[in-house]
Amino acid sequence: IAETETGDLIGCVQLKPHRDGSVELASLAVEEDYRGQGVARRLIERLLENSPRPLYLVCRPALAPLYEKFGFRMIHNEPVSPFFQRIRFLFRAVRLLTKEQQGVIMRLE
Repeated sequence: IAETETGDLIGCVQLKPHRDGSVELASLAVEEDYRGQGVARRLIERLLENSPRPLYLVCRPALAPLYEKFGFRMIHNEPVSPFFQRIRFLFRAVRLLTKEQQGVIMRLE
């Protein structure tokens, strides 16, 4: 978590383990008043220091460039764990119905 000097919570992120053994960087959030000040970057850097690899994440396509700065790469048809196979299937189904890409799966080796 990220806090102000007075102890107010301003951001968070987690490593989320899945039953299939995969691990996801998840739940990144920063209070609106603190966005653009490097809070998310510091949270991600700290989390990555000791995180297992491969590490996955799911995000909106517009956020992919942020995560690419940390070495994450979008994965399309590459093999993924069963959990992310289901996510990939759901994204493809939504895309067929809406003609829009709702999310991407990224991986850090």
